[in-house]
Amino acid sequence: MGFGAAIPPYNSVADHCFALNGDIFNPECDGIEGVMEAYKNSINRAALYGPTHFASLLDLVNEMTESMNVT
Repeated sequence: MGFGAAIPPYNSVADHCFALNGDIFNPECDGIEGVMEAYKNSINRAALYGPTHFASLLDLVNEMTESMNVT
């Protein structure tokens, strides 16, 4: 997940929670190689933009992990 960037086509508005891989409905990456590829691709399309707020990102991660069964 990314935060604090302007994502096309809304380059003048900060997005505080977005999928680095471009798919908010399936934001997971496959291994460290997938994470690195998502970061490389996002550098070309996202512009750092502030201020950065973490609340949206933390809320999404909490929602995604609530149903996980961790042993």
